[in-house]
Amino acid sequence: MLIAFTLALLVQDAPVITLPGAEPAEPQSRAYLNLEERLDERLAALAAAGDPANADLIADEVRSLWRQAAGPTADLLLQRAAQAREIGDAATADRAYAHLRILEPDYAEGWMASAELAIEDGDWTFALEALDTVVTLDARRFDAWALLGQALERAGAIEAALDAYEEALALHPHHAAAGRGQARLEQELAGRAL
Repeated sequence: MLIAFTLALLVQDAPVITLPGAEPAEPQSRAYLNLEERLDERLAALAAAGDPANADLIADEVRSLWRQAAGPTADLLLQRAAQAREIGDAATADRAYAHLRILEPDYAEGWMASAELAIEDGDWTFALEALDTVVTLDARRFDAWALLGQALERAGAIEAALDAYEEALALHPHHAAAGRGQARLEQELAGRAL
């Protein structure tokens, strides 16, 4: 115990050695950021992304971080559901998502996956409920806002759909589906105004 304490003191007081021409290390590198800090950083980068290709890469990173927000059981259920969806077994995927929603009711990714499956099955009522839950749990979910825009547009709630698309674009300015949806609805509303 005394040896460990002594070593800790020595390391703490050791000078930082910087090679000639090298930049000193930042006090807190990305490797030491927790999940939420990394997510905040990547979402800020996404909002500032200058081109669609770069934005898509950052959006993929963000989705990966969202997926990591729950434990291994949630990840296992998401994997099983994805495998079931790949082979066309919607019933098994739905059961896996239902278990996930029960085990992790505050995990937005579980609700998001459930909404996507509901849309594939044409269950727009549940999709709207699930997407509303997603954006309530995490208002930064640009993917949920974009899907919510599509669901609201399908339901004929044009102004609400436009608001949802705008929320998606505020978070991910290069979101293709939200951009197309916004343009389409703005044109439709302008036509109504004439």
